[in-house]
Amino acid sequence: MTARILITEDEMVVALDLEQRLTRLGYEICATAASGEESTRLATELKPDLVLMDIQLQGELDGIQAAALIRSELDLPVVFLTANADEKTFQRAQLTHAASYLLKPFKERELQLCIELALTNHALQRQQREARDQLEQRVIERTALLAESNETLRNEMHARILAQEKTRAQAALLDKARDAIFVRSLDGLITYWNRSAERLYGHSAPEALARQADELTGSRDELPRIQSLAATLADGEWTGELVHHRRDGSELIVESRWTLVRDDLTGAPLNILVVNTDMTERKKIEAQFLRAQRLESIGSLASGIAHDLNNVFTPLLMSGQILAESGLPEADRRLADIMLASAKRGADMVKQILLFVRGREGEREPFRLEHLIKEVHHLIQETFPRSIAIRSRFAADLPFVLGDATRLHQVLMNLCVNARDAMSTGGELTLTLERRTLDASAAALIPGAIVGDFIRLSVSDTGPGMSPEVLAKIFDPFFTTKAPGKGTGLGLATVQTIVRDHGGFLQVESALGSGAHFHIYLPAVTGTCDDLAEAPEEPPAGNGEWILLADDDRAVREIIKSSLEASGYHALTACDGTDALAQVATHRDRLACLVLDLMMPHLDGLAAIRAIRRLHPTLPIVAISGLDPAERPQASLDEYKITVLSKPFTHEQLLYALHECLIKAYAHPAN
Repeated sequence: MTARILITEDEMVVALDLEQRLTRLGYEICATAASGEESTRLATELKPDLVLMDIQLQGELDGIQAAALIRSELDLPVVFLTANADEKTFQRAQLTHAASYLLKPFKERELQLCIELALTNHALQRQQREARDQLEQRVIERTALLAESNETLRNEMHARILAQEKTRAQAALLDKARDAIFVRSLDGLITYWNRSAERLYGHSAPEALARQADELTGSRDELPRIQSLAATLADGEWTGELVHHRRDGSELIVESRWTLVRDDLTGAPLNILVVNTDMTERKKIEAQFLRAQRLESIGSLASGIAHDLNNVFTPLLMSGQILAESGLPEADRRLADIMLASAKRGADMVKQILLFVRGREGEREPFRLEHLIKEVHHLIQETFPRSIAIRSRFAADLPFVLGDATRLHQVLMNLCVNARDAMSTGGELTLTLERRTLDASAAALIPGAIVGDFIRLSVSDTGPGMSPEVLAKIFDPFFTTKAPGKGTGLGLATVQTIVRDHGGFLQVESALGSGAHFHIYLPAVTGTCDDLAEAPEEPPAGNGEWILLADDDRAVREIIKSSLEASGYHALTACDGTDALAQVATHRDRLACLVLDLMMPHLDGLAAIRAIRRLHPTLPIVAISGLDPAERPQASLDEYKITVLSKPFTHEQLLYALHECLIKAYAHPAN
């Protein structure tokens, strides 16, 4: 039955707004009064189900006085509306025994809940009064001697019945809420469990009643449970985040709000009302956003330290090369080769990081995957647990692949690390390399495959394998089966991206109990190594020319000076741009070329170039830089016709760049 409501509000706009909101909520407006006198008259005539009463009214009767008359004469529930209530006004309002108070402004949901609770409580109070009157009459008739003791018992029974009826009435509303709401006794037993709690945790209400709340919510951390309960008992309420688990074991994060419910008469604690909002998806989105921010920060750091790392690798590359070619004994030669290979690998890794940050691809060249497998096999043999046996198998005379060796090295290492993590108690990891030709029928069996000739690189483990559900998600960004903090969920997504960038595709075979097999198909390149790469020529040597080298890194200066002098040049050095400018002024007539770093203190490379051009307009200049090419002042370098050599570079690359710069200068002396 629709509740009939009398509105008492002296502000017409507010009264009209209340009428519209109440109508939307499904209530019937029986009348609107603008004063206390009119409200009492209409209440007497119309007998509404509830009166909404503004406290501040014009006229002789304010809202509190009008409510007192309505309550005493008509026994109607009154809900006070006020924009501000001081302590004195609140105490006056309490004397009228109003059903509730609503502070302006308020939301429709708050208005509806307040009205429904007021109507429900009034109906329950009326029923209880009738029951109480009947019970009192029976008790009086039976014995007057027990009247005093029965009065106490009657009050207790009334309180319990009223609390139970009130809880049941509220439960009808709470079942419609989206949040999981339940009531737990002080010792943790469930006494109420709404439908959203059923959906969130997977336990039905009949299953939940009289069971421990911590058991149903899957709360495993004892400290948060103790803290939340202690705070609720001490302060009457508590709010915070908790980690719970559904019936199927999956984890969920909830924003939990606990409210202590007390006996209306004695004030003694009865139970705890808990409202849990599911925050799991929101937390996942926040975590993904934070991961993306960390990746962005890593990119910024990579650009910032690239210059310093390239300065470190430049002397290592050139020193290793000079040592390797200096006629050392075989044992020392092998050490020099190891140093040179490690420096090249480190330089390539810096380059790949910068390429990743800038979203560009590295240079591709033909190479044999056998060498990559041997290198990775040796690395994981030394670093993986001894409980994991490493096997490598590859056919003879395999074709080349055209690709970026550093990125494919990353692919292979990612797969090997995943295989290692899957075999925590040991097992066997196998690397296989073989040639495969796919026709239309074979390609149709592999998602994303195409017809052609391929080299198939396989990484197989004897771990527990993957379920079909996990297998369907392994390439999704940020998906991981590892414990929090143990993985980013980007490894296999990165592997798939790199393989596709190389014109290849992936095939995964796995089932629970049978390990996992990752097959990478890369297009085979026909021809021989001689067809694909020309033999390097002997780098051109100098003829006694004087070269000025300006770099603030002492190790870089010394190794380049040694390299130049070993190749027929004379070398002068400068430690910064200001020193370089002074050296050019002093040795202007005999300098053949300037080799200058773009990042130096006091006077940076570009400023030094401008000053030197004014002093010596025809001096050839080779700029060396550890910066990412995207961050160089390329327009200015082109304007001054500057040859640029990226750090780290080899002895040969330096000589070629220097030779090219001198040839251009000799061919166009006027420029």
